[in-house]
Amino acid sequence: MAVERPKKEKIWQGLPASTGVALASVHVVRDHFDEPEEEIISPSRVDADLARFRAAIERTRLEIEELKRAIEQEEGDAASNGEIFETHLLILEDASLLNQVERTVRNDLLCVDAAYYRLMTRHMVALRGLTDPYLRERFLDIKDVRKRMMRHLRGEHRTETTFEHPVVIVAHDLTPSDTVQLDRSKVLGFAIETGSVNSHAAIIARSLAIPAVVRLHGICDALQSGDSVLLDGHEGLLILNPTADTLTRYRLREEQVERQEDILLARRHEPAITTDGKEFCIGGNGEFVEEIDVIKDSGCEEVGLFRTEFLYFEDPEASEHALAEAYTEIVWNLAPKRVVFRTLDLGGDKVDPLLAAEPEPNPFLGWRGIRVSLGRPDFFKRQLRALLRAAAHGKVAIMFPMVSGVEEVRDAKRLLQECERELRAEGVSLAGEVEIGAMIEIPSAAMIADLLADEVDFFSIGTNDLIQYSLAVDRVNERVGDLYQPTHPALIRLIAHVMHASHEKQVPVGICGEMAADVALTPLLVGLGLDELSVAAGQVARVKHAVRCLSAADCKQIVRQARSMSTAAEILELSRTHAQAAYPELFL
Repeated sequence: MAVERPKKEKIWQGLPASTGVALASVHVVRDHFDEPEEEIISPSRVDADLARFRAAIERTRLEIEELKRAIEQEEGDAASNGEIFETHLLILEDASLLNQVERTVRNDLLCVDAAYYRLMTRHMVALRGLTDPYLRERFLDIKDVRKRMMRHLRGEHRTETTFEHPVVIVAHDLTPSDTVQLDRSKVLGFAIETGSVNSHAAIIARSLAIPAVVRLHGICDALQSGDSVLLDGHEGLLILNPTADTLTRYRLREEQVERQEDILLARRHEPAITTDGKEFCIGGNGEFVEEIDVIKDSGCEEVGLFRTEFLYFEDPEASEHALAEAYTEIVWNLAPKRVVFRTLDLGGDKVDPLLAAEPEPNPFLGWRGIRVSLGRPDFFKRQLRALLRAAAHGKVAIMFPMVSGVEEVRDAKRLLQECERELRAEGVSLAGEVEIGAMIEIPSAAMIADLLADEVDFFSIGTNDLIQYSLAVDRVNERVGDLYQPTHPALIRLIAHVMHASHEKQVPVGICGEMAADVALTPLLVGLGLDELSVAAGQVARVKHAVRCLSAADCKQIVRQARSMSTAAEILELSRTHAQAAYPELFL
């Protein structure tokens, strides 16, 4: 009887992006298909290639019809979306297109994958350049059909969004829209080939309190769904087929970490007060309705940032009523805590599916954040009206993202006031007052903080983008990842400028970027005089503990020293050394 040999352990080293350890089966999320090679086939292979083509058409047709039936069973406006799949079936079964593919394969001996891809792409390029909006929408329809057909030509199955067992997601990259399609209740961790510790996959992982590792090059080709892996979000490791010794070592370490976490969690609901009596508000960040219970139990004083893009990605066409219900559920369940909703921050790497046919040459410097909202006032008002309705059920603040000047804030406030008047005229009961905030993410906003302070009730510094725009570093581009430096002298001076300008106007300032959760930097943030640190729910207890171990006076002295330093490394070392001395237990 043959004895099965144990599978060999293999280790990949990446960058830790979210702490924790996960042991589970792999689920590989395949990236969008690559353009097929233009392979020349032999005449004897033509009939087989065309038979494969016809089989792919049939499988694609059945898939589209299944989707069409499912959507038509939905109630309300969603049912009308069945017409989209009618269009897809017409494109799929277009006789002239199918005949062109067959002629190309027979006459040019080009493999069917390349023939079909080339022809569909030619149609997409032609439609993309048209000015007629209806015809331009067909670009997306052809793109969708092309993607389905190419997948079936390659014999690939449609990616399932639900899982029977817990999984570690392995992907080349993971966008916000990818994430909303996953069954997050079964996802134990993310292992990503590209990206950075500030990519959206990493931010989402920290929000869900699951481990994540980025820059694990080559794992999508090396791993298959079902492989057993251990993901180490502390050290940035992905271990395939972990041995018994490896599992024992990790179990002992996790027991030590869990004991420390139990100590932190026991005091999570206590206030964060420094040793010399300065109290800080520690807020929680959120993205998903499913996080409500976790946020409530985290010990946060409020929700300092609730990102609304993820609800949007789940249904870009959601009505005002549907949005108001979702926002109200969040507010009602988190009451009496204040919830700061950031209006939609689309653009950049958060691609709006309704605008996907209009790519920009430099999306991070283009139409994103408040610019998108102000450029689509009816769309913006739908969200503002829904937020105002939700505000009747608890404490709500509305915050505008990517503000670059005073005019944008005034225009946004004008639309908000217009929404208030309309709702009152309709007899809708509204809250007495909703606080308005602006995010400081662009250097221009930081430099005119004194002017913006006259327009808003509070500021929130989004350090992820402020670092990116101040240093001209794409935060998800690994080629320049080492230049993404939260302790760069310029950033420290910008934050200090914002603090001085805002406090002169008695406008409180928080930080909701990832910098707020890095306990090695807490001494700097306390010394800079921030009023609030808002972090992922799973980080609240750690940040509170860090604040309780610090002296605000000592931290101010650290900032004075930092402002005389000339490099990011020096400032980081100064803050980290003080942090490790004050709370070594957080650096296990």
